[in-house]
Amino acid sequence: MPLLRPALLLLVTLLIAACGNAAPAANLANRQWQLIEINGQPPVVAGQPLTITFGPDNRASGFAGCNAFGGSYRLEGATIVFSQMVSTLIACADDAITAQEQAFHQALAAAARYELKNSVLSLLDRDGNVLLRFQAL
Repeated sequence: MPLLRPALLLLVTLLIAACGNAAPAANLANRQWQLIEINGQPPVVAGQPLTITFGPDNRASGFAGCNAFGGSYRLEGATIVFSQMVSTLIACADDAITAQEQAFHQALAAAARYELKNSVLSLLDRDGNVLLRFQAL
């Protein structure tokens, strides 16, 4: 009996820690996120907002300004890595939207960490600079 109480306390602590690690991934998945900032600036106004959705199957997809995109993502703690990203190839009619779309894809490729505070998702580079900010829809 004297060992039962410490063993239960250890088990509860481990379960809480495991749930704490799973919560951010669960908060990202199955939600659509709308871009509110790119490289410190608000996005160029376009006909349709820039978005990203994280599926539970480690697939990300969205709209980057003119083109839809998709690929894989991997989460480990606060680390995020996008890979095998592909995009449709529709030409943008506006040079500013074309430049923004290119910057958006470059930011996804450079993303190394993420932060989730309230309903705002920030993607950061290796140095901690915010590349993209999204608001949960």
